[in-house]
Amino acid sequence: MTESPTRLQLVLAVLVATGLAALVAWVGSRLGSESPLARVLVPTVLVLATTGVLATLWARAQGRTRHERDAALRTAGEASALREAVMDVTPVGFAFFDRDLRYVHVNAALAAMNGLPASHHLGHHVTGVMPELGRLLAPRLQRALETDAPIQDTCLQVETPAAPGEPRFWFGSYSRVRGARGEVLGVIAALSELTERMRAERSLQEHEGRLDVLTRSLPDYLWGGKLRGGVLRDFYCTPVIERTTGYPASAFAQSSPDGGPPPLWAEMIHPEDRARYRAAIEGLAPGAEVELEHRLICADGRVRWVRSRAAASAPDSQRELHVGCVVTDITDRRLADDLRQRLHDSFRRSAQEWRRTFDAVASPLLVLGGDTTIHRLNAAAVTFFDGLDPSGQPLSTAPQTPLRAGILPLIEELRRTRGTATREVTDPQSRRTWEVSAAWVDEAGGEDSRIILVATEVTHLLELQASLRRSETMAAMGAIVAGVAHEVRNPLFSISAVVDAVDATFGARAELQPYLEVLRGEVKRLNHLTQELFEYGRPTRGEWVEGPVRPVVEEALSACALSGEQAGVAVVRELAPELPPVRMDSRRLFHVFRNVVENAVQHSPRGATVRVATQAVEEAGRAWVRCTVHDGGPGFREEDLPHVFEPFFSKRRGGTGLGLSIVQRILEEHQGVIRLRNHPDGGAEVTLLLPAVSSPPSAQPLDSLAS
Repeated sequence: MTESPTRLQLVLAVLVATGLAALVAWVGSRLGSESPLARVLVPTVLVLATTGVLATLWARAQGRTRHERDAALRTAGEASALREAVMDVTPVGFAFFDRDLRYVHVNAALAAMNGLPASHHLGHHVTGVMPELGRLLAPRLQRALETDAPIQDTCLQVETPAAPGEPRFWFGSYSRVRGARGEVLGVIAALSELTERMRAERSLQEHEGRLDVLTRSLPDYLWGGKLRGGVLRDFYCTPVIERTTGYPASAFAQSSPDGGPPPLWAEMIHPEDRARYRAAIEGLAPGAEVELEHRLICADGRVRWVRSRAAASAPDSQRELHVGCVVTDITDRRLADDLRQRLHDSFRRSAQEWRRTFDAVASPLLVLGGDTTIHRLNAAAVTFFDGLDPSGQPLSTAPQTPLRAGILPLIEELRRTRGTATREVTDPQSRRTWEVSAAWVDEAGGEDSRIILVATEVTHLLELQASLRRSETMAAMGAIVAGVAHEVRNPLFSISAVVDAVDATFGARAELQPYLEVLRGEVKRLNHLTQELFEYGRPTRGEWVEGPVRPVVEEALSACALSGEQAGVAVVRELAPELPPVRMDSRRLFHVFRNVVENAVQHSPRGATVRVATQAVEEAGRAWVRCTVHDGGPGFREEDLPHVFEPFFSKRRGGTGLGLSIVQRILEEHQGVIRLRNHPDGGAEVTLLLPAVSSPPSAQPLDSLAS
């Protein structure tokens, strides 16, 4: 296209033409106006000058126009190449359609999105390339051709050859394109694929839905936030909190004025637990966990027990800790624990009361299984096993007891009869007697039977019964003996007087002396027998005092000194310097010690030693004064031991058989005990026990002194 001369160029042309006209006019004036040359030359020169000037101007203008056109074409080509390059590298798909909705240009991004080369699009109608996509785009492109306002598709769902059978999601924008003179050239479409984002959003929605279902289905509620400078911020919680506390979830949506949790979050913690709760939560270290049980005050005023498990993350880029907490209602468990604890305490108290009651029974009591396994035994029964508890052992393998030999046959009998049985069992060593009662108890179904054993010591009862019988016998015998002694005493006095008279009258005759000696000896023996009969039949009356027993023992030993010297037997004293006082009749107790010591001297051979020792001991929790007399004789015969305390039982020639009977009777009056045995080193040993009024500091257990 040719550009018109500018105004400056026209002015220059007019000036040139005017100059030429002036020059021609001057020449014509020189030639004259009438000159034919002048008439031809002047117009010709003017025409030529004007034409030349115009030609020159047009030529110059034509050259300048061609140069500018070439520059414009180069600029347009570069812009088109730049536009093509930008459209090819952008991830957004671009397509330009003419007014007939045919593809004019398609960039590489759109061709890849469609799964077809760009050449398969150009010149084809939008519905001809991909019919399904074309049916969706055609109405939108048509509307864009009819309006200047851009048209947008927020979510266009299609299937393309790039991913057959897989729905794709696009964001589309369509705008009308006009030419330089305002004519409509076509419509341009910009398409961005949203498939991955839509999938991510849907996945996120699904996860959020699942999480919401899970949180709503759980009985626990969750809360979370951020710890900044030890203060909890950005608080949130799940709606399930309403189920536990009764407060609506909206009550926990607004933060406190300082940006922390809502005030209700702290106010519903029980006042006694608030400080501990806040210290545990706000003191969480990075990566740490904490668990505590506390109380909540619900909307209706009820108090519920909950367990809070809180955990903190590692610090994020802003040095903040993300905190999450699961709150579980444990009220029912706490109530059950409290009930269980109360039941446990009740059972424990009941067991203690039962055990105290069980142990308070003075008699040994054992509970055995059907196989004789010891299940239970009280404190009194433990003493039978030397303080050991044989629970869980069969009775046959338990430590030896004085009663086991008698109990085992009783249990065998009970297992056969499945009833009850009673038997007296005597310990030959201690001479203690027990009445053992056993009963077979069947539990429900008979699967767990029990044998209940109760051992009641009847030693004292038997002794009392024997003492009563003995007292009755001795009372009757005493009355008879006293009468006999009284009747014998008068004739003895007469006989003694006659013997003295005969001795005075005929004592000088030597042949009569042996007979007189015999008569005096027999009279003396009868007097001694009469005296013992009187002592045996004497009523139990005396002068009772509390005092030391050592003087009485020393007096009795002094009385026996002469008989010991005559028999050639040494009497050794081993008397404790301090002994507790005893309640005694000293005269009758003197007779006891003298009788025992004299018997020891009489049964000891010449040259032997009789040892008399006194000690303070303890037995059965009681203090005693013990006197032991050990002789050097042959000792007791085993067959005689059951009869030595019987009246008139004697193995010694000339003995009355009343000495030990009188000793036993006097000791019983003093609530004492007499024991006889053969000493391991030989000889007989008589032990006399008298109850002490008070226990001395030096008293020793009786078992430790038995030897």
